[in-house]
Amino acid sequence: MIAWAFLLALAAGEGRPLFYWGARPAVITVPETAAAAGEAARVVEVHAASDDHGQVLRLTFDRPVRDALRLPDGTPVSGRLRAVLYGDVDGQRDTGWQAGAADLRRGADWRLEVAALAVGADPEEKLEAQALVNVSLAALTRDGRRRSLWQADQASAPELISVVGEWLEIRLPASAGAPARGARLILATDEATLDGRWTAP
Repeated sequence: MIAWAFLLALAAGEGRPLFYWGARPAVITVPETAAAAGEAARVVEVHAASDDHGQVLRLTFDRPVRDALRLPDGTPVSGRLRAVLYGDVDGQRDTGWQAGAADLRRGADWRLEVAALAVGADPEEKLEAQALVNVSLAALTRDGRRRSLWQADQASAPELISVVGEWLEIRLPASAGAPARGARLILATDEATLDGRWTAP
């Protein structure tokens, strides 16, 4: 079954799945009222897992990710795909970013941002114009300042960032830290902030 899904993904020009999710439930599910359709693609579910190679996230969008990277005429475009996810690795609200007491992001240790980046054609390198999914990870200080830890895109790191249909899979670098029991993930959208527990294996 896994091999068949992989062949279908390749046939569609998609990336390689980074993890077999099976029936694993989502860590965060966005209510329909907070995931209204619009021009930009929106996250509707967040999955998280750990294996022998580290931690993997799967963001499910409300449409195929590749559709959000291009205009209807096929022109690559930035700005139509964005997601922001926070990680509270130790599950302690008193460590990490000291946001307001009622802010679900309080205690977050890192911030992960996903964005579409349009790249122009390069005739000398025989490269066509394209839009790539870019992922950046930053550590958060107690006062909310960010320190860059890692940045990559699906072209430079296909073993870490993969697009398969509506799914964007991200294998986190070791600098994100292994989640302790009770670790949290927090999804920040324009309409709401939602969190869920990422139970360590």
